Amino acid sequence: MIEYSIIELKDSFVTLGLNDTTGKEFLINKGNYSNDDIKQVIDYILAYIKSSDIKINNKETISCGSWLIQFIYDNTYIKLYELKDVNSNTGENIFEFDLSITIDLYKRQFELCKLESVEPLIPRINQKIAISNNIYEGAEVNGVRYEAPEHMSGWYLTSNDYNGDINTLSVDYLFYIIKARPELIKFLALPVGFRFYIDSKSSEIWKDEDI
Repeated sequence: MIEYSIIELKDSFVTLGLNDTTGKEFLINKGNYSNDDIKQVIDYILAYIKSSDIKINNKETISCGSWLIQFIYDNTYIKLYELKDVNSNTGENIFEFDLSITIDLYKRQFELCKLESVEPLIPRINQKIAISNNIYEGAEVNGVRYEAPEHMSGWYLTSNDYNGDINTLSVDYLFYIIKARPELIKFLALPVGFRFYIDSKSSEIWKDEDI
């Protein structure tokens, strides 16, 4: 494990001890998060670097939990940016010097999995989810997760109106689900074999032993 520290400045956090690993220290917008929140993200990045055996480059992007972050180099630091939106005309990703979405999603997913005493299986932002027609309109959601190929998350999200015909389902990227239904994200790190139900009044989670 790489040893490093995080120093809190007036408007930002900066790492100390990562020069030999990343070439520069990380600079993170302070936001409304804690030193521990930042450490989770940094540890995730370091694990990614180690497992991939790569050197990160300027403007490179990686999935961090269920969101997307970008490395921006300046003369002194590597600044951590995150995805904020996608330009509807050009399809270009829009990044900002912030980690608030990344950290919020990460915390909600880990907290729920801890309550359920399971290891998180976090879907990536570029994986897809199968959904029934009115999920984007705010309908109640029945969620179930199956084993799936790499490009799919394994999640099927259907409303009570779903007729059981998989040919009526559509497939979309996790990014658009998060944007339209942010209340669902905490459930989506539950591992294969889990189901959940949520409506405007309540929610429940259970393990389906038949999956």
